[in-house]
Amino acid sequence: MKKSDRFSATIVLLSTGIIFILLTLTMFISNAVTIFLLKHGFMDRPPHPGSLLPFLLRTSIISILIGTILTLCIGHIPMRPLYTLMQAFHSVSKGDFQTKIYLEHPKDFRELSRCFNQMTEELAGIEMLRSDFINNFSHEFKTPIVSILGFARLLKKGNLTVAEQAEYLDIIIGEAKRLTVLSTDILNLSKVESMSLLTDSSDFNVGEQIRECVVLLENKWTEKDISFDFHLLEQKMNGNEQLLKQVWTNLIDNAIKFSPAKSEITLSMTRQNNALTVTIKDYGPGMDDKIQHYIFDKFYQGDSSHSSEGYGLGLALVKKIVELHHGIITVKSQPLQGSSFMVTLPLSSGTEAK
Repeated sequence: MKKSDRFSATIVLLSTGIIFILLTLTMFISNAVTIFLLKHGFMDRPPHPGSLLPFLLRTSIISILIGTILTLCIGHIPMRPLYTLMQAFHSVSKGDFQTKIYLEHPKDFRELSRCFNQMTEELAGIEMLRSDFINNFSHEFKTPIVSILGFARLLKKGNLTVAEQAEYLDIIIGEAKRLTVLSTDILNLSKVESMSLLTDSSDFNVGEQIRECVVLLENKWTEKDISFDFHLLEQKMNGNEQLLKQVWTNLIDNAIKFSPAKSEITLSMTRQNNALTVTIKDYGPGMDDKIQHYIFDKFYQGDSSHSSEGYGLGLALVKKIVELHHGIITVKSQPLQGSSFMVTLPLSSGTEAK
């Protein structure tokens, strides 16, 4: 039986049991009161069958009064958990996501409490992420705009040397590029997050695509004299080629960014059953458990020393694209021991490694 059906059955049984108890208590107490009144002369016995109706009316009134009093005294007990639940829902609807309930009886109410508390924890986390997103987004947009405005005002004064003018113009161009990159990342992330189904799927060679991404980033890894150790398969898969290209580009770009000069990045690929796993390993500073927990959140940057090189949107975009392909992405890392990002994607039965 499903949990929802079992919970409904419990409520029905509980309500039926309470009603049965109330009726039984009303019957016994009413009879006891009637006997007491008859013995002490407060109520006359019916002398003949013709006077039975007034006697029954009196006993009925006694039963109704006793039943009403019992209902008022006992009836609120089974409803108390529901009242608690209703008050909790009202608190959540007003934005108080710290609300918790702890119902103990009956047993199914414990599961109800656990589910409710888990829901409020998730809502609190979502609200925190939303607030952080708005604050960080505002900050990331405001900083380059303020910089552009300040240097533009200095240029307008006209009392600068040629070298200063060139320097300030370079700064303005650089800040404008930062805004362009940020706007593009935001648009890409918004577009991907709005997708519920994967579109524009086609068959392509994943190993070849990863090598193309490495070539596109040649300027960055040659500047740091980084080498690559390839262990790639000639593996075809079905997916959105452009979206997955963003996944490999972001992950390899991050590996280059955090790798020390003259180090190595390992790109490997394994297939097990109908799943393909791509691993991108660097030998950079690594991450502790706290950073790994938040690494896929928007605008989160675990290493502030690299904050000027990105906005914390790349990994959030990567995770969403992987999830659209029904895959998973995980990270293994330890401080001073580098990081490994593993992307596992499902393969159709018709795709084979060559």
